[in-house]
Amino acid sequence: MTPDIRPLISIVTPVFNGSKYLEEMIESARSQTYPNIEHVIIDDGSTDGGRTVGILKRYPHLRWWTRPNQGQYATQNEGFHAANGEWITCNGQDDRYSDRTAIEGAVDHILSHPGIDAVHGLTRHIDASGEPLPIQPPQRFPYWTLPYCLTFSHCSLFVRSRSLVEKNLYFDASLRYTGDADWIFRLHSTGMRFSRLERLVSDYRHHPDQMTSVADVEDIASKNRMEEEDRLVQTYARNKWMRLLVLNWVTFEKRRRKAVAYAHGYRKQNGVWVKRG
Repeated sequence: MTPDIRPLISIVTPVFNGSKYLEEMIESARSQTYPNIEHVIIDDGSTDGGRTVGILKRYPHLRWWTRPNQGQYATQNEGFHAANGEWITCNGQDDRYSDRTAIEGAVDHILSHPGIDAVHGLTRHIDASGEPLPIQPPQRFPYWTLPYCLTFSHCSLFVRSRSLVEKNLYFDASLRYTGDADWIFRLHSTGMRFSRLERLVSDYRHHPDQMTSVADVEDIASKNRMEEEDRLVQTYARNKWMRLLVLNWVTFEKRRRKAVAYAHGYRKQNGVWVKRG
């Protein structure tokens, strides 16, 4: 009998007042066909009258705990340190896996590419009700664009744990809005070897309560996010001509997606695309 070479995959999920979508996220992970998974969930001091903790208590297979609020990225780091898996992936409280074979597909890719440090699949963007948005952002960028534009989502990214520890590649807990981009930019800048998996892995949900949506409609939050984005530009996107090239292309893509969304009956409400009734 040959030894089981299937690596343990650790899913890390920080949650704060996440009762609306958390159960769907947990079920999407629990239903995976890949058998060697641990799911670590940290309740970051939810203030929803025990609803989030009540959901966690219903799932004995989880590794979870609750403690006072420390913020999303500090909580994510705590989960990284606690994870036992050879590979780690992050999935948010309001996201979900695209299908039951998502992690199995990622592991097949990992095993067939033994020299990589990180593998990322494609992410489907969905609305608050779980329906795919009418236009999906492009995600097949060359890796040289990473310092200038976040080209894939962390919810579809798997990273070798040993590489994180050896290079001390954890989230910057001082950030509030751009920690995902900063983390992926640092993974790239330190020489991590990436590989793209040509299949959907996760669904990223857009809804009015998420921090990125709040920053689109609240002046103070928008100002703070812009300051963080400027900090990322100064740190990583130092070639101004390359930055202009990439950002002009991104601006064109955003305008194109906006036009297509309107044509399909969507409108922006509280920073989120919603179907017109």
